[in-house]
Amino acid sequence: MKRVINLATAVLTRPSFGQFVRFGMVGTVNTVLDFSVYYGLTRYFDFWGRHLVTSAVASFAVGVTSSFILNNFWTFRQEASGWLQRAPRFLLVALSGMSWNALLLWIMVSLGTYDLIAKASATVVVLFWNFNMQKRWTFRV
Repeated sequence: MKRVINLATAVLTRPSFGQFVRFGMVGTVNTVLDFSVYYGLTRYFDFWGRHLVTSAVASFAVGVTSSFILNNFWTFRQEASGWLQRAPRFLLVALSGMSWNALLLWIMVSLGTYDLIAKASATVVVLFWNFNMQKRWTFRV
């Protein structure tokens, strides 16, 4: 039991754990934002309702902008002076994550999965890709 407690303590006190928790909190806020924009577009505008993947891309763009700001200054606690250098890397990682998300959405909807369930499933899968790439490449912490 002591080994389990020591292992849990080691994991919980690592800086990466705190970053992952903050990343998850930021992700939750941005997921709600993303889903709200997606839902509003697809349920209240005929054009967007007929173009689900395009709607997902548009809602993602809103979420990723918020995500960069929150992750830059809160999750990874970066200085304001370097944000212009980090922004293109952040965007590249986010776009690759969006591509994975859109592809998974398209596949699942094509297989008959309800679009909101497909979007939620794709989001969970892409979360781990995004955290690792943002931490190790964009913010280099």
